[in-house]
Amino acid sequence: MSDPRTTLRAIATVEPTARTPLVRSACTELVAFVALLAALVLLARAIDAVFVGGRDLTGISGAVAAIVTLACLRAGAQRLAARDAAVAADRIRRSVRRSVLAAMVRPERRPGSDRLRSSTDLLGDVGDAVDAVDDYVTRFVPSITLAATGPLLVFAAVVLLDPLSSLVLLFAGPMLVFLLVVIGQRTRELTQLRLAELSWLHGFFLDLLRGLGALSAANRAGDAGGRIEEVSRRHGASTMEVLRTAFQTSLVLEWAATAATALVAVTISFRMIGGDLSFGVGLSVLVLVPECFVPLRRLAVEYHAGQSGQAAWERLAPWLEPPATPVPTGTTTGVAPLVFDSVTVRRDDGRVVALDAVSFSVADGETVALVGPSGAGKSTVLDLVLGFLRPDDGVLTAAGADVTTLDPLDWRRHLAWVPQSPTVFAGSVADNVRLGVADADDDEVWRALRSAGIEPFVRSLPDGIDTRLGEGGADLSGGQRQRLAIARAWLRDAPLVVLDEFTAHLDVDTEAEVVDAAVDLLAHRTAIVVAHRLRTARLADRIVVLDAGAVVGDGSHAQLLERCTTYRALVDGHRDGRLGAYDGDRSGPAARSGVTT
Repeated sequence: MSDPRTTLRAIATVEPTARTPLVRSACTELVAFVALLAALVLLARAIDAVFVGGRDLTGISGAVAAIVTLACLRAGAQRLAARDAAVAADRIRRSVRRSVLAAMVRPERRPGSDRLRSSTDLLGDVGDAVDAVDDYVTRFVPSITLAATGPLLVFAAVVLLDPLSSLVLLFAGPMLVFLLVVIGQRTRELTQLRLAELSWLHGFFLDLLRGLGALSAANRAGDAGGRIEEVSRRHGASTMEVLRTAFQTSLVLEWAATAATALVAVTISFRMIGGDLSFGVGLSVLVLVPECFVPLRRLAVEYHAGQSGQAAWERLAPWLEPPATPVPTGTTTGVAPLVFDSVTVRRDDGRVVALDAVSFSVADGETVALVGPSGAGKSTVLDLVLGFLRPDDGVLTAAGADVTTLDPLDWRRHLAWVPQSPTVFAGSVADNVRLGVADADDDEVWRALRSAGIEPFVRSLPDGIDTRLGEGGADLSGGQRQRLAIARAWLRDAPLVVLDEFTAHLDVDTEAEVVDAAVDLLAHRTAIVVAHRLRTARLADRIVVLDAGAVVGDGSHAQLLERCTTYRALVDGHRDGRLGAYDGDRSGPAARSGVTT
């Protein structure tokens, strides 16, 4: 793990606009501390003037006014420091979260690696890890800045007032820092463990909520409650272990600081009794010495936030690394022909070949269906087209341009995607249709719904397109969700349409309705259709068969039946009911190309 200074420098690099408030926060913290030291010295001198010098209160009115002024200055400086730290943390948090989310969808795979991570890790990185960085900036950084400079300022003041007393500080200060580092090693290990456990806990709860239906059907919902209690108790125990270690750090520092202060007090008392030290100087040293340890005690309290922030940064740093290749900046004005030229993709650090020298093309205005058994590589092909992956070998070109050299945002403007399980957000029908075109007006939304065949249903809703939908589209059937996704694609009006097994979970009648809605969407557009059910392949002008990451067939239905054993096995499986029904309906583009059953 890097030291705090390196970590802070890396964090500040993510958001350059945070540097100024960070520096300003550190400076105002020091101003507040210096103001406190000056006020304490003035207070000691005023007390000496009254009790030893015999002055009355009017004689120290100037000192009292200065003390009040310094107190106000300290309060104002602390307020400004806290505000600047919060501003810097907010900017850093927004920038880091935005960068992490952008990296998650950026095709940044290095050769021989797999950058895809589980939803558990992603949730922990975007949520808890970023929040830990926030605490690092607002709590730990100010405390460590003051701990690095405050004791030195007090030591310098004590040296000027009484060099002999400074010898105690010269011994006690490094000892306290040493104790903090030793105990901090244990805190660091526990913090890393707790952060990983918290990430796992998020994923566990997410999986549990998704599977409540299955648990209830199996009469295991009660067991789930017990499991939640068990993992929560374990997480609570690890949290308490971290806090216990942090409290031990504070306790040790409190004891050591108290002992050092008492030692200084004893030596000053004996010297004052012997007449070797004046009351004013001795009192000034006594009020200053405890302040030497205040920054260290504060650091001990915030040490947990520091270790959590550094552990979180280690999780976030890989997302923020620059791409292995230059950031794509090119643009494209077309998508066809879309050509896969010996494209190879490896996963699991190169141990698994997801695609093996795949070559095929999609002409302008052509619809190509991808079929094949589970694990054949169809989803990997779509990830490449959608810009979520980069090829390890080979090249994917669109209108002659290498897709990996294009700006991902520009490239995706040319795409409309209808996934297997479309996401429906909690919001209105119009909000969900406008997902790809945020500024579309109501008339455009209605036209998209009409084209997708879902307008009558939306008209029947209480508020039409302004009707609020539940989270995940709980108010909609599977067919309605798919047609809503098709309406999104209609509204986007992109030249390349990607349909990803979009009828896989529908019954036969609903599937036919959704396929009919998709036929017009694909007309006059370039399209790739991943077909789980071969019935969906009727949308295609051409069928490409994948098996074990390789192209094993390419042609029409009749041609593939004649010369592709993998395709014949798929058709036989559908015909005998093992893989779902298959018919020879040719109402789509396939009919125009002569595909028959």
